[in-house]
Amino acid sequence: MISESELRRKRVLVALLAIGCIVAGVVLLMVGGSDGLASAFLRVGLLLGAFWLVLPSKDRPAAWAHVSPWSIGLVVVLALILPRVKYYVPVVVAGVVIGWLVRPRNRKRQ
Repeated sequence: MISESELRRKRVLVALLAIGCIVAGVVLLMVGGSDGLASAFLRVGLLLGAFWLVLPSKDRPAAWAHVSPWSIGLVVVLALILPRVKYYVPVVVAGVVIGWLVRPRNRKRQ
């Protein structure tokens, strides 16, 4: 188990790396450096910021501490299926909206 001081040190390190990458990306964009390198710095900085948010702290456990294996499996299956059926998603959404709009309503007559 990781001690509290080591966990705090790792959180600070991840936060500093995230801020450093975002600042480097913005500076490269302003100076006119390589757009690819700047965008890579920005993406890595944003990802490290997201990791910083889910790291455990003194007050709360890790964000993934209560995630069930079924949830992870569902996300993996959706990630594999969605690119193949992405053209059908608007049709399904439109069908659900139309079905909701034309459904029979239970109105009480006076």
